[in-house]
Amino acid sequence: MSRRRRKPDFFDDGVLVVDKPAGPTSHDVVERLRRRFRPAKLGHTGTLDPFATGVLVLAFNRATRMSNMLGSGNKIYAGTVSLGTATDTGDPTGEVIETAPVPQISPEQAQAALAALEGERQQAPPAYSAAKHQGKPLYAYARQGVAVEKPARAINVGQTKLVAVESGEIAFELTCSKGTYVRSLAEDLARELGTVGHLKQLRRLASAPFSLGEALELDEALDLSPQELAGRLIGLSQALERAGLPAMEVDADTAWQVRQGMILPRETFLTPGSGPAQGAFRVLTPEGELVAVLRWLEPGERRPGRDYESMRVFPEQDQGEIEEQTSASAIGAE
Repeated sequence: MSRRRRKPDFFDDGVLVVDKPAGPTSHDVVERLRRRFRPAKLGHTGTLDPFATGVLVLAFNRATRMSNMLGSGNKIYAGTVSLGTATDTGDPTGEVIETAPVPQISPEQAQAALAALEGERQQAPPAYSAAKHQGKPLYAYARQGVAVEKPARAINVGQTKLVAVESGEIAFELTCSKGTYVRSLAEDLARELGTVGHLKQLRRLASAPFSLGEALELDEALDLSPQELAGRLIGLSQALERAGLPAMEVDADTAWQVRQGMILPRETFLTPGSGPAQGAFRVLTPEGELVAVLRWLEPGERRPGRDYESMRVFPEQDQGEIEEQTSASAIGAE
């Protein structure tokens, strides 16, 4: 007999930044918080490997509908490359598959090798990664000894910084675009220095616009009451504002029309000084309630009478529903 899923208890929308510990998967962190608070929906905006620590951005309830946008910013990492040994996973959890001598490396040589990683480059997902192939993660194929090659995709490595060179290890910091595999960069760095290596440690310091300074330890988050959790969430509209989405305030009638899917004249969402009509933007009521996220179409996408598209529309919550949800959130989770 299938087990009935319990009704959700927590209905607040928003983002919680957690400092993920080493060991659990990102999915494990989500499941622990799901069992604790029983939200209607809960997800994360970008995976961290089990051995990695740091910023894991969690999206509660309606914020899950904007996870891709909230997780699209650049990432900042601090890591350590262990030179002389390569593993099948590219990290300390794998089996050693190659060894090589480690030459004497000066700080200047290490910094030059790091600088060589900067800029746009093509990178294919490693075999042991969560990238999907025919609905299954690549690591599932790798564990079965099945080789699957995925096409390389463009990534961008921003500024790199050498932290230390000592005992066959290089500690560094770098900024990179979403979807970058730092394990692969660590292997590239080792090859640039004339040896092999793997990523020994990794800590995500930021997933823009969210940073480690605002993160809660996982155990600290689990110890919150539902009311305390609601108070710690970054509201969805505020999180989108931090992600760079401007706001356009509309009256109640226009908000209703947007929620009904009506296509309105472009002038509805433009005011003097509002800037060029490009990119995504938030539509808010005078009370600050999030109505929708819309996106201006590019010139080649536009059609007569249609200058924007709806990315997400957020239905209005009536007062009875709000009171019911507030009451349920106050009950607590077992």
